Amino acid sequence: MRGVSVIIRSHNGASRLPATLAHLKAQFPTIAPWELLLIDNASTDDTVKIALLCWQDVPIPLRVVRETRLDLQYANEQGMREAQYDFLAFVDDDNWVAPDWVRTVYETFVSDPALGAIGSICEPVFEAPAPEWFITFHSSYAILTDSDLNCWKPLEHLHRAGLCIRKRAWMQLIEGGFHKLAADRVGRPWLGVGDIELTFAIRLAGWKLRVEPRLRLRHPLEARNLRWEYLRRLQRGHAASQILLDAYSTHNFSMRMGLKPRLGELWWCQIARSLLRLIRRPRALIAAVISNGEGRQEVIEVERLLGRLLGMLHLRGRYGGARRHVRFAPWRLRRPEEYMRRPRPVHA
Repeated sequence: MRGVSVIIRSHNGASRLPATLAHLKAQFPTIAPWELLLIDNASTDDTVKIALLCWQDVPIPLRVVRETRLDLQYANEQGMREAQYDFLAFVDDDNWVAPDWVRTVYETFVSDPALGAIGSICEPVFEAPAPEWFITFHSSYAILTDSDLNCWKPLEHLHRAGLCIRKRAWMQLIEGGFHKLAADRVGRPWLGVGDIELTFAIRLAGWKLRVEPRLRLRHPLEARNLRWEYLRRLQRGHAASQILLDAYSTHNFSMRMGLKPRLGELWWCQIARSLLRLIRRPRALIAAVISNGEGRQEVIEVERLLGRLLGMLHLRGRYGGARRHVRFAPWRLRRPEEYMRRPRPVHA
């Protein structure tokens, strides 16, 4: 059914939701119907009570869906299953959308039936003065500005903030046997990489991706998250999570038979490569160990390499299996040259 299902994912968001819901209440009228789904992700505070109080006397229906498993991916999937409309628009409980956001989501999807997913411009709202290095590393905070669009290569994936998905694209993946690698977390939080993985898969299944400049939201940043120590931890965690995305790389799909490519699928070989890169950066490694190295790009590079090492140690033998799983996935729209070779079946 044509319309927009706005999905808010929240864990203990009682203090953040009033501002988020106030921006959704201020939406311009739209010809399309829309609904609001609150996915209560194992909250232990008054998240649901506050949401219902804030949404009183609003003609748009609000439905609360309880997800007892504390995990962003479970919350996402619950929201997609429960949504009754064709277009799914994800909002975190600290995202402030523009007054025309819902209307623009609907108009953009309707204008291009080949669009599988849309990204939004996300601007920061600072609780404290931004550090000088923020402009260099703003993408780590899910910030996407207009100037970023001018520098981007062709889109391979979209990020989490303000992500919108055509429900049919998601259903097509599921029917084709799609299984998120990020769901195999085994006790490790994969830092939102599941949203990136999903948009990778949507593109590889033949759908188009786009960042729509008219889709705009703001994201408040707390002072404690603007510290260099926090950025270092964030970069390390992102790098650990993103080893899963190696499976979606062009390199993985173009891999041919041979010793060197096969070695690249071995987790211990990947660890050796990361260690070699660290050894080649002795000054940066020493700076990262004995000081905070504030503002230094090379210190962040060390954190990324350390994160990749930690992620690979966690994933181990599943790394090669993940790459083969996506390379031979039945839901993926293959390029003509890939039919020149006959892949061997992958056993679970």
